[in-house]
This record gives sequence, structure tokens and C-alpha cells, in this order.
Amino acid sequence: MPGADKAAHKPSSEYIYGIDLVRFACAVSVAAFHLTWMTPGIAWFLPFGWVGVQVFFVISGLVIANSAQGATARQFITGRFFRIYPTAWCAAAVSYPLFLWGGYAKGGLGLQELYFSLILFPGPFLATAYWTLPIELAFYFVVYTLVTFHGFKYVRWLAIFLVLWGTPYLIALALHSRGLVRWGWVDFEYLWENMSLLRYGPYFGLGILVWLFKEKRLGKIGVVVAGLALVMGFLEIYAKTVEVLPKFGRSPLVPETPWTHLATPSVIAFSIAFAAILVSVKFNNRFPANAMLRKIVRLLGLTTYPLYLLHERVGEFFTLQMKRIGLQDLPAALTALVLTGLVSLAIAWYFEPALRGFLMRIGRALSPTAKKPALDMH
Repeated sequence: MPGADKAAHKPSSEYIYGIDLVRFACAVSVAAFHLTWMTPGIAWFLPFGWVGVQVFFVISGLVIANSAQGATARQFITGRFFRIYPTAWCAAAVSYPLFLWGGYAKGGLGLQELYFSLILFPGPFLATAYWTLPIELAFYFVVYTLVTFHGFKYVRWLAIFLVLWGTPYLIALALHSRGLVRWGWVDFEYLWENMSLLRYGPYFGLGILVWLFKEKRLGKIGVVVAGLALVMGFLEIYAKTVEVLPKFGRSPLVPETPWTHLATPSVIAFSIAFAAILVSVKFNNRFPANAMLRKIVRLLGLTTYPLYLLHERVGEFFTLQMKRIGLQDLPAALTALVLTGLVSLAIAWYFEPALRGFLMRIGRALSPTAKKPALDMH
């Protein structure tokens, strides 16, 4: 319909504050998981915290659809650059000396890991958490291609395609995980094949569908596909508990059992986070209007990304220091998490805006006629 096409190109300026709270909670859960799960005695603390990464992918689909609406291809790609790279460079500046301090360079200077952590592709990186970023870049490229050819009005079909694209693979992965078939090719883990979006594309598609729900453009087909995407997400989470986590050892809760008993709480955790996303979108107009509260929530949202990048190297450093002064394992890990959060807050509050502003001034000097990049809401 002509009216729908017109709406598809109307920029959306509504800021969804609840999304910042959801993803901050997810970043904390991922960090808490990584700081506790390999330590005997405290691995019970948050053994399903890793599922926050899957929630990040859903949020990314929502946010990227929102930022691409009404943007030119140049505005979109420039906005994404300024959103992810200045923070990554600040995080690398902090993580690199700790990478060397921890002996991860394996006798070298770790220059390869530093370089890949600066360009966010393809790896190895300064920390394992970076593995998701090439996947994010692949999704950005797909959306960029859509915007380049003035096809954003077909974003609904992109969401449907991403879900259907990954469905056969995820079914095969689930069958393989159950031992019903023996196909070694289905377990991608952190390799290049993940950039095909076969494994994680349905999460991005689900996020786009949530955005369509926000815009009141979801439709009956969208509801059905969203349900399919949720089921595929559950299968992927189950497969992770079977295929990937056991390679790091037995279950932290019940050492004599496999990780699969964590599949159910992990799926429940993902479902709760997804419900929180829907509530944030549906009732965004009821979020308190207090300016200070909104500024704090916004800052927490901006702190999420550096916290995700820093929590392994910085968190490990602070954990060891806390143990040296006599703290037990869990208090040491939680204190390290808080201190890492403060470092991340400093980057989000001061260092990243300063670096981004510097880079934007350079960009304007080199290209005075360039339009301001379309920085997304989140």
C-alpha cells in the first residue's frame, strides 16, 4: 500500500528506555557468568548468564531496523561506525596491556589480537566476547544492502527471510545435538560460517519483527514467523548447552551430569528477557518522564557495550587483586564486576564521546559537505 511505503521511510525518533535496562541486565549476566562459571564453588551463581548474548542479537535487530528507517545508505553505515568502533578502540586500549599481563600473547606481543580487536574482524581477539561482533557486522551489511537499493520498505521480508534462512540449519543442529544424526558440519561455534547468519539470523529477524510490532506493522504472518523464530531460538540455546559448553568441562551445578540440564533455565531466562523487550516496546509511553532517571537509564545502556568488551580481561584482573587482599571467590568476582562496570561507565560517559567527537570533526574536515550520520536511538 502507498501509505505503508510512506510510513516505511518516516524516521522514528521514539527512544525505548526499557531496552537499555534489558541489555544492561544482559551484559551484567554475561559478565557474571564469565567471572564465576569456571571457579569451583561459585559456578552455581549464574550458569545460564551466557544467554544474554542471544538477547543482544534480538535487541540488535530491533535497534538496527529503527536506525535504518529513513536513513540513506551513507548515513546508516556512518552511524553504525561511530556507534561501535570508538568504544571498541577505547576498550582495546584498556584490554591490551591486561592481555599481555595475563600471558595470553603466548610469547609474542599480541599484535594480531590487538589489530583484529580494532577492526572487529575476523579474530582472534583480545577476549572471547568479541566473537559476536563479526556476526553483527554481517547483519549490518545485509541491512546496508537493503538500504542502498532503497528496499527498506521490504524490511518485513528481510525478517521473514532471516528466520526461514536459519530454520533448516537449526533443526539440523538440534537433531545433531540429540544424537539423532551425525553431521559434523552443523556445529559452527565461533568460525567464519557464523557470518552466514544461519545460526543467529533468526534472532535478528525476531528483533526486526519486534520493531514492526512497535510500528504496528507486524501483521498475522509476522506473528507466525515471530513464533517460529522463538522456537528456533530455543533450539539454538539447547544446542549450545549440548555442543559448546561441555567442551569447557562438566556442569558447574551437578558435576556428574552434562550441561543439558541447564537448557530449560536458559530458555526460561531468554523468554523472560524477550518478554521484557516486548513490555518495553508496548508500554514505552508509560516510562517515567523524570529527566534525571532517563539520563541514568540512557547512560546504563551506553555502558553495556564497553562492559561486554571489557569484562573478561578487566574482570579477571580485578578478581585476582580482590583475592590477593583476602576476599573469597564470590565476593571477589562480584567486586570485580562492579569495578569493571565503573571502568565501562567512564568509557561510556567520557572517553568514547570524546573520541567519537574527535573522529567526527576529522570526518567533517575531510568531507565538509557530508551529512550528519544517522546515529540510532540506542
